[in-house]
Amino acid sequence: MKRVAVLIFLLLFLPSVVGWNGQLCSTVKYQKSIEAVAVENSTIYASCSYRAVANSSGLIGIYYLGTTGAYSINGTKLWEVDSGFVVRLVPLKDGVLVGSLGGLLRLNKTGNYTGRFITKYKLYDFTVNGSYIYIASGDMFTKNERKGMLYKLYLSNLTQIWSLNFTDLLDRVRVGKVIYVGSGYPSGFAGKLKFGRLYGVSPEGKILWQVELGEWVRDLEVWKGYAVVGTGYNETGRILLVGYNGNVLWNQTLFYVEDILVNGDTAYVGGYKSVVAVDLKERRIKWELKLPYRVKTLAIYKGKLLAGSGEFKTKNGTVYSVGTLYVIDPKNGKILNEIPAGYVRSISPGNGFIVVGTGSNIFMVFKEDEVIPKSICGSGLLLLLVLLGKKFKKT
Repeated sequence: MKRVAVLIFLLLFLPSVVGWNGQLCSTVKYQKSIEAVAVENSTIYASCSYRAVANSSGLIGIYYLGTTGAYSINGTKLWEVDSGFVVRLVPLKDGVLVGSLGGLLRLNKTGNYTGRFITKYKLYDFTVNGSYIYIASGDMFTKNERKGMLYKLYLSNLTQIWSLNFTDLLDRVRVGKVIYVGSGYPSGFAGKLKFGRLYGVSPEGKILWQVELGEWVRDLEVWKGYAVVGTGYNETGRILLVGYNGNVLWNQTLFYVEDILVNGDTAYVGGYKSVVAVDLKERRIKWELKLPYRVKTLAIYKGKLLAGSGEFKTKNGTVYSVGTLYVIDPKNGKILNEIPAGYVRSISPGNGFIVVGTGSNIFMVFKEDEVIPKSICGSGLLLLLVLLGKKFKKT
């Protein structure tokens, strides 16, 4: 009887085992990365992305390719299709929107293409707002020639409502009181030319204003209709709060920003070897956590902040992915748990699971109990032990 009681105690209070690992485009010889993952009810979506280099007739061609797959929550593979180099996944009730560098795809739950929109330049970001989709695309042709295009589509059938041309490389788009559009090299890409702007665009497709930033817009989110902008160049960057009329309300020197997550009145900002919490109402930094690697992606789940960090290291011609998934107390920046995972490139929590995409072309599906620490209050644990002790004596 004593062994049974101890077993029950272990089952109730010790962490459950890890879920499972998945891999896509495993036969591809190029370096691959899981750049996007998403969880929707009982379905997990993941995208493998890679850059293929071909030398044909003396001309070097670079192709951005990849696949997207769907899995059941227990790890059964449902389907895998060609999707190109994916930068963002957004689940829908009837499937998933896939943003690849070549354009936007709509896949249903069986993996069939139900919609496609090809952009003139590389698609770097898109956002869904009600019945509409906004797409930011751009390209760099020469040092002095950059072009971009902003699109507004119907979500239902991916047909175009309007498009707007820019002489700039657009890389981020979000919707607040106006449509906010950022320019620069997006996260995951880089170049030597230093530039960056934030544009305000009307719902009808008219440029209302622009703000010169001088650094790439690395991420862009919205708080109470205002734009929260993170910039970066080399190892430096800033966090800015910009009003819907283009006025810069706050401009704080920070670090090279990779990701912004807005939760209530707080913005969590990850980037070059740091995570900070920013009070957007008081416009101040609440806390900062220094980490050994760049923080690429952030998520909030069950009241905890998840931060994916890492880097690529090359040794003897082989590229290695190193990094960690951190669980952080969002109130004070204290690390609650850390899981070695390789370079974490994407995170999506939901339905009792946390999906982590890595630069090693592996996505990990954790049961939430393995990642989120469980605590038992002292009095509750003491009471349990007393009860077990009494039970042991009777047996």
